[in-house]
Amino acid sequence: MRTIKHFFLLVIKFFVKIYFLSRYDVDFVYGNFDPKKDGPYFLIGNHVLLMDAIFSNLGIKGYAVPVTNSFAYSGFLRRLALNNLIDSIVKRKGQSDIQTIKDIIKHVKMGDKISLYPEGNASYYGSNSDTVFSTAKLFKKLKVDVVSVLTQGGYLSKPRWRDKRLKKGKIVLTYSTLLTKEQLQDMTIEEINDVLIKGYEFNDYQWNKVEKNKYIGKNRLVGAERLLYGCPKCLSIDTLVTSGDTIRCSKCDLHGEINDFGFLNNLPFDNISDWGMFQEDLLRNKKQIEIKINCELFEVDFDKYKFNSIIRGTLSYNDRKFIIESNDKDVIFDFSKIKGTAFSEADQFSFDYEEKTYTIVSNSPKLLLDLTKNYKEEL
Repeated sequence: MRTIKHFFLLVIKFFVKIYFLSRYDVDFVYGNFDPKKDGPYFLIGNHVLLMDAIFSNLGIKGYAVPVTNSFAYSGFLRRLALNNLIDSIVKRKGQSDIQTIKDIIKHVKMGDKISLYPEGNASYYGSNSDTVFSTAKLFKKLKVDVVSVLTQGGYLSKPRWRDKRLKKGKIVLTYSTLLTKEQLQDMTIEEINDVLIKGYEFNDYQWNKVEKNKYIGKNRLVGAERLLYGCPKCLSIDTLVTSGDTIRCSKCDLHGEINDFGFLNNLPFDNISDWGMFQEDLLRNKKQIEIKINCELFEVDFDKYKFNSIIRGTLSYNDRKFIIESNDKDVIFDFSKIKGTAFSEADQFSFDYEEKTYTIVSNSPKLLLDLTKNYKEEL
């Protein structure tokens, strides 16, 4: 069975590479790393695209088993491929998973390469997200080489809020050996974690100020309100509206647009990264927040990898609770019982609640994520 899977994954990899290179303008760059290197080793990097673990495979010999978000299994074709045609390791987004670690250890002992992304969540703003500290513990325990693939231009090619990529965006994948098994032997977990963070540090906006690559497409800012919720001019929350290549505030005269290099014009910030950091501080310091968000609530069935609709209505926030109201019923989520939060797709906020997993589909997933995150920080 393993030999059959190995054959299928190499065939799939061949066609995925053709697709990837036809859709993006990609450069593979190699530092102190031989792409023909045999396993076992970890292939890690900055997390900018949903299928990073698959795309990072394209620049190496053979196949690194991807550690994939469980939500990637929700589509029939993706589930068929990940479960039956190739090897993969499932992980719940934003959570530690003992079974995931056991599966990783099993594959390392078999001599496999493992592709994983220590940040856990794909980049929100075109710069790094928080690294999961337990990754350093895992590397210390297993003591196999760690290879980094730094992705630059990936976020600008498909920003977090978009459903589809931009046309032929420039992406540079740079591979290098970050840590050897000998180095891991003598390092503390804290030292390993520091090396990881520096090893895939990135900011697509700083990078493209120098490179000046163009990212062309239609409706480039449509959906940006999924990510951006704080107006930097009137300081209101959830009042941003997008159309085509423009963004404006419905409460004041803020109005700007995106240019061909991915930067913002005629706005207080010229990039999404700085705007994102600003709005998180703004929300954190807000004493009163009133929101009305149209949404649909789903319960996630991980046995069948299906989304079952529960209610379609209006979400409000009050006294650290999400309240979803419709004509025939209401659903209330108390923040004290919400765990495992994740901005899992362009328009999806997912979380665990009383032994079940839910997804709220709306135009404000990042706002919902940050409201729950602020509650945890206050504890």
